[in-house]
Amino acid sequence: MSELNIKDKDGFVDTFLKYYLNDGFGSLNKSDIDILVMHLLMQYCDDLKHDKNYELSIKLKITETRVKSIKHKAKLKFLLNDDADDYIKGEFFALLYRAKLQGESKQGASAKIIMVIEDLYVKQGIQGKLKSLGHFADNSFNSEIVKISQESFIDLLENYFSEEECKDLVDKVKEAIPDKNALEFKALLKEFLVGAANKSGEKFIDFSLLFATGGISEITTWIDKIKEMFESK
Repeated sequence: MSELNIKDKDGFVDTFLKYYLNDGFGSLNKSDIDILVMHLLMQYCDDLKHDKNYELSIKLKITETRVKSIKHKAKLKFLLNDDADDYIKGEFFALLYRAKLQGESKQGASAKIIMVIEDLYVKQGIQGKLKSLGHFADNSFNSEIVKISQESFIDLLENYFSEEECKDLVDKVKEAIPDKNALEFKALLKEFLVGAANKSGEKFIDFSLLFATGGISEITTWIDKIKEMFESK
């Protein structure tokens, strides 16, 4: 394996020693050290942190299953509650940019958002959030392919955006398109997703085609695209 590009070698070493010596020299077993080193690699090594699991398995010369297991344990051990929520939310929006929108079926089945989520920690976090909102995600077909119904997805977005951001979206759309005055946040998003699917005419459409940039986590991006879709009708 070629030399890794560690962006802050002093920080890497200092953090390693902090945890390694915390309970006394030699107290960490091999599994704990593996988990700690994986955490540090994901934090300090840009060469690895954005790799897919199979790419990491090749570079680290371990199985993909072991990569997934160690990464999951590292997040459980080192991510604190607030950091964990921010991490899951950030990963959700990053993954959403690469997700697909499946339109309503001819039989009337709800539209779905289909995401590929390799990170078990993120997948469980999103599923936990959906469960707290009274919904669930379907990953029965493949453990890494998660299908979220349109209704569940909209509730999830409403939860991830602040109340002020949701209000801003509604106000800006109503200001630009007066005939939408009767619609609220959820109704606007539902009409946007249905309209996007119908406009495309395809069974599946990439979210990246709906949003020109990766700023899908920004409410202003949603405002601009919703206004654009309604204005083009």
